[in-house]
Amino acid sequence: MPTPLTVPITAETILDDLMSTYKVTIPIFIRRKMMCIGCPVVRLHDVREACREHGVLLDEFLGEVNAAIARGAAKDHRRRNAPA
Repeated sequence: MPTPLTVPITAETILDDLMSTYKVTIPIFIRRKMMCIGCPVVRLHDVREACREHGVLLDEFLGEVNAAIARGAAKDHRRRNAPA
């Protein structure tokens, strides 16, 4: 079971925890051609290491990930509170 994560996601967040907890972030990795999904070291690497390895700007990536998580949370909230 993934470790509960706090938002915002930081450079020190472990990739496996991030992708397991917030599946909405997986398309971001794919779009940026970060082949972290299924990588055996995903349990050990954090966001900073992945961005460095793939030549992705850390602050830009963190902004995109945190925005996707916020949009997903808002969508879930609307779905839970929709009239039956």
